[in-house]
Amino acid sequence: MKQEDTKEKIVDKALELFSIKGYEAVSVNEIAKAVGIRASSLYNHYPSKQAIFDAIV
Repeated sequence: MKQEDTKEKIVDKALELFSIKGYEAVSVNEIAKAVGIRASSLYNHYPSKQAIFDAIV
């Protein structure tokens, strides 16, 4: 998967999870699992859950 595709998928899945459960209830591990990557790999694209949220808004 290309890096840009992965970043887009991270944002898409995070938005979906935040919409369903709320920001506070969603973990980075949960986002990574939904994307199909490890949390450590997610951190190569975004340094924090807040950074993912910032990319959404």
